[in-house]
Amino acid sequence: MTAATSPEPTPRPLGHGPLRADLLGAALDRVRFAGTPVLRRVYVGVRDRDWRTVPAQVLGVESEGGDRVTVHVRHDDGDVGFRWTGTISLTDRELTFEMDGQAERDFLRSRVGLCLLHPLRLAGTPVLVRGPGGEHTGRFPERISPHQPLRDIVAMRYRDGGLEVSIELDGDVFETEDQRNWTDASYKTYGTPLSLPFPVRLRRGRRVRQRMRLSVTGRPAPARTPARGPAGVRLGADGPPLPAIGLQHRGLVPAESRALAEAGPAFVHADVRVDLDGWRERVAEASEVARELGVPLRVGAVRVTPGQLAELAGMPMDTLLLFGPRLTTTRELAEAARRVFAGTGVRIGGGSRAHFAELNRADGLPVDLLDLLCFPITATAHADDTASVLETLRVHPRVVAQARELAGGRPVLVGPVSLRPAWDPWAPDAPPPPPDPRHRGPFGAAWTVGALAALGLAGAAEISLYETTGPRGVVGAPVWHVLAALRPYAGGRLVRLDLPDGLTGLAVRKDARHLIIVANPSDEPRALDPGGRDWELLAESPLADGVRPARDGPLVLPGPSVAFSPPTTRTRQERTPDA
Repeated sequence: MTAATSPEPTPRPLGHGPLRADLLGAALDRVRFAGTPVLRRVYVGVRDRDWRTVPAQVLGVESEGGDRVTVHVRHDDGDVGFRWTGTISLTDRELTFEMDGQAERDFLRSRVGLCLLHPLRLAGTPVLVRGPGGEHTGRFPERISPHQPLRDIVAMRYRDGGLEVSIELDGDVFETEDQRNWTDASYKTYGTPLSLPFPVRLRRGRRVRQRMRLSVTGRPAPARTPARGPAGVRLGADGPPLPAIGLQHRGLVPAESRALAEAGPAFVHADVRVDLDGWRERVAEASEVARELGVPLRVGAVRVTPGQLAELAGMPMDTLLLFGPRLTTTRELAEAARRVFAGTGVRIGGGSRAHFAELNRADGLPVDLLDLLCFPITATAHADDTASVLETLRVHPRVVAQARELAGGRPVLVGPVSLRPAWDPWAPDAPPPPPDPRHRGPFGAAWTVGALAALGLAGAAEISLYETTGPRGVVGAPVWHVLAALRPYAGGRLVRLDLPDGLTGLAVRKDARHLIIVANPSDEPRALDPGGRDWELLAESPLADGVRPARDGPLVLPGPSVAFSPPTTRTRQERTPDA
């Protein structure tokens, strides 16, 4: 399901009245009425046989005065070839998006058609749905719904504050899913229900036509007046303990040993596919790295069967995470592990190795036989634009809270956590997705600060982060500075922070010492009242001119960047060797 890497297009504003949107590549972004967001995005999704998103290539755009635009688009990757023309028009209170497409060759598709993203503030809102069989009432769920909360949709109507929103859909029968299952900050309405068989062969020349019409009436609630001047950082009450932060096994170059040790991982995490050759050697390599760092080893046995567990017995690990052929933990697998590892002291964990969705949907999850529950997070499961990646941070607390409910008092391990995973769980034999280039820049460090705060304050006991070295690693990347700064505070407690809008941050207390890390993940500079504290700014990696202290305000955080208080003395170029 991992989205493909693509350069971010420049938004093109559409509309002159109260109803406006931005054309972002081939998608409509930020549909808003009088400044109030109505739809997060409208786009045409093309998904191949393995549910991978085939990126859109915009061939041309024809504009008619800013209220009507025609976009010509092609999706061409592997066996997928699909071309469509989108006609988008806006009036003061109505928006239409018509898609007329055609398959350029035979291919297997899991989905081709319109997708609408609804904002999360609609949680709990009743929805009147009209379908082929008549009208029925549902609602946008407050808890993360494991299954589709709204089905059989050809039209829907709901109130959003002072607005009434009506949506009509033609060309397919639609349904709505809760995208928080993949940490997306939206609900998605899409065509072709999942109850129908997939993948389906789309024959060369086959036409696909769909249409959406949105109408808005009423008045939005008054907008909040933004505060003037730079706001500061306020420490709140103590929160949960700082989670144990581990790293994924990648390997270790001797020259990088010191830098990796200074990052202070609490454990090494090695996922191995036991259905492939070489997994024993990978466990041995990870064990050697863990031994050199003086930390325990977590092993995730992926696509393992009960009969293979004996081969894992005796390997140097403190925790074994079990994932069967469907990438979740079955009772049969947990029972076999309890027999094989009885008396060894090895913790037995499980849950999902795919997404939170699989954990949320699992039937008969053997929580009573597990010592801990786990699931991964990737920020680009459905979209890889920077705004969507940042929005995933809003969902992290909810998925951890719901996982803790499922765990019934057992600790929750979140991991691997990544901007883009090293492999697609539903296409494991396909080439790995390319590394996200933002990971090794200041944005990667800023997003990580937000993720550690959101996951930790929600009660995650352990977080398994990026790889040790390499293009997905921490050595030589700005995120290394974040981990190195946190190392002396292992065993401390998180502290809740009140921050200005647009910033994210993490605070931790150990004994009488406090560390505050504030991050600006956006591309725009943001001012911060330093509050009489000394700050150290990591704007680039390596930072060519060393540290930038600030006490008297404002402290300007360029975008993106990370600032530390008190200064960590770890942000000079010579402290982090290049990977």
